Amino acid sequence: MPNKPANSILKDQSLQFRLEKLRQIVIASELCVLLILAQHIWLGRWRTTEILIVLALALWASYLIAKRGRLMVGAAILLSTLTLVASYFMWMYGGVRDEAILILPAILIFTAVIASYGLFLLLLGFMLVNLLVLGYVNEVGVYVNNDMETGLYSAVLLALILSIISFSVWLLSSDLRKMLEKLSIENQRVRESQQEIHRLVNHDPLTDLPNRRLAKFLFEQALAASNRRELMVAIIFLDLDHFKAINDSLGHQAGDLYLQKLTQRLRGLLRESDTLCRFGGDEFVLIIQNVEHHEQLAMLCQKILSHATQSVMIQNNEICLTASIGIAVSPADGGEFDGLCQKADMAMYSAKERGRNNYCFFSEDMNQSAQEVLQLQLELRQAIGAGQLALHYQPKVELKSGRITGAEALLRWEHASRGFIAPDIFIPLAERSGLIIELGDWVLKEAVRQCRRWHLMGFDWLTMAINVSSIQFKRGHFELAVMEALDNASLEGRFLELELTESLLLDVQPALQQSLASIQDKGVGLSIDDFGTGYSNLGYLKRFRVSVLKIDKSFVTNLAGNSQNEAIVQAIIQMAQSLKIGTVAEGVEDGQTAAKLIDMGCEVGQGYHWSKPLPSADFLRLIKPTA
Repeated sequence: MPNKPANSILKDQSLQFRLEKLRQIVIASELCVLLILAQHIWLGRWRTTEILIVLALALWASYLIAKRGRLMVGAAILLSTLTLVASYFMWMYGGVRDEAILILPAILIFTAVIASYGLFLLLLGFMLVNLLVLGYVNEVGVYVNNDMETGLYSAVLLALILSIISFSVWLLSSDLRKMLEKLSIENQRVRESQQEIHRLVNHDPLTDLPNRRLAKFLFEQALAASNRRELMVAIIFLDLDHFKAINDSLGHQAGDLYLQKLTQRLRGLLRESDTLCRFGGDEFVLIIQNVEHHEQLAMLCQKILSHATQSVMIQNNEICLTASIGIAVSPADGGEFDGLCQKADMAMYSAKERGRNNYCFFSEDMNQSAQEVLQLQLELRQAIGAGQLALHYQPKVELKSGRITGAEALLRWEHASRGFIAPDIFIPLAERSGLIIELGDWVLKEAVRQCRRWHLMGFDWLTMAINVSSIQFKRGHFELAVMEALDNASLEGRFLELELTESLLLDVQPALQQSLASIQDKGVGLSIDDFGTGYSNLGYLKRFRVSVLKIDKSFVTNLAGNSQNEAIVQAIIQMAQSLKIGTVAEGVEDGQTAAKLIDMGCEVGQGYHWSKPLPSADFLRLIKPTA
């Protein structure tokens, strides 16, 4: 059932409250009426006994009517009957000095609690008119009431009326107290909720450290305090080296535990005046105020690198990570928070480029370098539509026969003015900027079309392999792109091979598994690129139906003269054979290595021993003699 809207719930609660008050009023009124009725019967006052009996029945009937969903009708009957009976006794006995007049304020209180404002005004008007008329007829002598009795009967009646008035006052004050208590509790809840919202908005949920929003405010305070003392404020960016490996191999829970323990260590290294923040992922920011000289910051960074990144036990695994640190200082590097953060970030990346586990101060040379990177990203975006990108194809060779069985498509960028730009430079740029999705789609379509063209020329055994970035799977619609490329080129899926990294397959999300399964159902093969350099295990090989392992060239180079490399390559080949998975050796540069691989049982080789990556026309001339 759908949930009721808030106004409907409040309306129901109001009706329940009024019905409960009416029930209480009816019980109290019935009790008083029965006592008065008993008194009248005892004294033999039969003239009013019938009226009191009718009143008692009317009171009970009003509650039954209200209980059946007609609250306003029941309340009107109850209050109107009480008002009329009180007026009757005033006319029949003591007039404006009769005891019954005391019940009128109680009736008005009851009306205010359980009925509408309209009925309240109607009854009040009737009471006022009744009093005025009764007083007037007594004054002019048209009708004269009897004098009030002052005996025990009158005292008992007054006591009962006073009791019902007291009950009405108690009922009203009790409800008011309860309402005030609830309001106080609700106000406390609101204050606590506001505090929690403020904490969530301004703090990192995992470590409870200030986030970027709060860090900016704290920096401005630190800057003002340091400026008054003519001292410096520093922004220190700390980024863990290879933190992703923890999430990939041990899971995100282990990564979260590591970040929490690191937070505790970092806090222990800072002064009370300094602030530790977390901007997300494995990125921490330190705001250091009242800095007198750069050596003070250098000592702090050395302390962080030597103490904060010591080994930690997580889930019975000893984890030891290093960190890269970037530093920007105000006022020398600027006085604006976002600008300083950007410069500290540049310095941190410079520390990574220098070998990681290091710290680096920002310099203007870094700013110039960052601008060049941004310019290169812009030019890469333009290159996609300017025809500066091309695919080169490196053959895959069956080791025993020397026959070319397929090719790996490799992207090349020939810049109009800069000349050839290496993939190691522009591929990371494409991944950071998100261009890798557009680039990847272009590579996929072009490679599949080229494979189909070779088939139409008669080389219908050739397969095509392409490298796939994890970002293409996580941020794009890669499954649909593969299906569309194959359909448009009329190429069977068994001729396409996707080369993936181990880290992608270790991130076993259901959506990724489903996407890969759909691609494999079309016959597309999956190979693991650079196998042996990551977190190799047998589990994902079976789960994802991997068809080929590509042995990384770092193990293949100098294979004959390096016993460790030989042992690793032999182990990979034997494992692949036992799992009925194919093997491709990358980086084969001489015949001796090729012969060694044949002896070890490797099936396919790839490297400069046969050919470097070639344009499509040159690749075609290469395969014709082997056809």
